[in-house]
Amino acid sequence: MTKNINRQLLLKLGIACASVILLFFLFIQSGIGQVFRTMLYTFLAYSSSFEVDGQVYHETQINLEALKLLLISLFIFMIVVIAISSYFISKSSINKEVKQLTTKIPVYLTTDTAPSTGDLGLDNELLKIKSANMKNEELLKRETQRTKDLITYLAHDLKTPLASVIGYLNLLIDSPDLSMAQRAKFLQITLDKAGRLEELINEFFDITRFSLQDIHLNKTKMDLVLLTQQMIEEFYPLLSEKEQKIEYSGPDSLIGEADGDQLARVLNNLFKNALSYGNQGSTIKISLVESIKTIQLSVVNEGPTISARQLELIFDKFYRLDHARSTKTGGAGLGLAIAKEIVQAHDGEIHAQSKDGVTTFEVILPKS
Repeated sequence: MTKNINRQLLLKLGIACASVILLFFLFIQSGIGQVFRTMLYTFLAYSSSFEVDGQVYHETQINLEALKLLLISLFIFMIVVIAISSYFISKSSINKEVKQLTTKIPVYLTTDTAPSTGDLGLDNELLKIKSANMKNEELLKRETQRTKDLITYLAHDLKTPLASVIGYLNLLIDSPDLSMAQRAKFLQITLDKAGRLEELINEFFDITRFSLQDIHLNKTKMDLVLLTQQMIEEFYPLLSEKEQKIEYSGPDSLIGEADGDQLARVLNNLFKNALSYGNQGSTIKISLVESIKTIQLSVVNEGPTISARQLELIFDKFYRLDHARSTKTGGAGLGLAIAKEIVQAHDGEIHAQSKDGVTTFEVILPKS
């Protein structure tokens, strides 16, 4: 397209120069041109008379200073004329090309068989934009569909614990002759189902909150070791089901600046993930390492190796490793995505790697 603009500009400039020359010759041949020539002659030439041997001679000479001034003026005038002509011609050409592009670009981006714009470089850039738009649209469709599926699954999952809660409560009311042991057993089952019901409801809220609000931090000085140990203690009752253990290694105290509530949410999601996907009887290893500029938290568990493809998606919203949606291995697939958002809000990084049945999550936070 640039070459086309240059050709059109040169063509129009040539026509303009030819027109100026033609007008100049017409002006010279007109009556006004005769007056102009007389004025020019008066300006450039002067006459002098002198006498030699009684003879009077008349001599006409050119005023070189006046001629120089005239040539300079004509040169400047031509430059100004050419510059003004070039400006208006180029402006007209560019406006025309812009109007053409405003109609071509939308067609190029929205159709598969759109004609070329005439510029290979521009076509390549538009092709990149078009590919990026198509990729973003596909991702949006996939995420929207995944959200719809999850809401459908969660709505279905809500029925099971709710039905159990209602059923056991009715059983307790309708069976006054139950023993204390039976009542305690049924109440414990009801409590467990109610807890599961609460988790599912919280997942509904997570789905909406994740899209509707940004994460706001309230940073304070805090002991990250103390926070980590408190979170570990909360998970001890959950370890018995799969006979798992948690081991901590690191300093006895490590002071950093962070939002305690939000960072606790990160630890909760990472620990829950390690607990859910860890092997029976495995040990979850948690460590804190301090360097000059960063603080690194690692959560390591033994379990199925996560493929490279899955590792690329593991921090995406609504992504779950178990597509069968087992109620024992996680919820809506928001935990790691939320953890990533919180870590990035702290100007940190979070990574995952998995090899030979060992999966490691690393959180790197800057030291304030």
